[in-house]
Amino acid sequence: MSNNSFLNVGDLVGVHGLKGALIVYSHTRPVDAVAGYSCWRIGKTSDATKDYPVKRCWQHGKRMLVQLEGVTDCNAAEGLKGLKVWIDASEVETKDDEYLWDDLIDCAVIRQADEQVLGRVTALEEYGAQDNLLVETMDDAEIAGEWLIPFTEEIIVGVDLDEGIIVVDMPDGMDVCFTPKF
Repeated sequence: MSNNSFLNVGDLVGVHGLKGALIVYSHTRPVDAVAGYSCWRIGKTSDATKDYPVKRCWQHGKRMLVQLEGVTDCNAAEGLKGLKVWIDASEVETKDDEYLWDDLIDCAVIRQADEQVLGRVTALEEYGAQDNLLVETMDDAEIAGEWLIPFTEEIIVGVDLDEGIIVVDMPDGMDVCFTPKF
């Protein structure tokens, strides 16, 4: 489970209609899983939030919309636009082969073939087809830079969250995923 007590599961990106519905950019998988939490903590950071019970959360076209308790008009909703949606990490259930992005941050990434430490995960990025680990080389690396490694079954050999290690199988041609920093 995540080291943080709260997870950012979405962002309130706009207002929809006159009754205070908000447009939610969901960080959950699937996207509509954000609707599964009955109370959201809304704020810029997890330390500065206010609880809002969810009256209704639904998919509208390609967007997710939410109606929060106490937010009854577009003016009230406008005041929440730009804030983040947080939930208690203990509410998130993961299967054995699933990981929370927050749990992967700062893990060491090791190439299976030669056991070389490629670096540490600094972020995860989503580009549609798959998630990608953004891996910053270690301070003592021969060439400083970043790796963008697909988080797929073909590449990721193992994840040990207790040890903070991700083992990758880098097929030929994966060196194009490295961007040196000079």
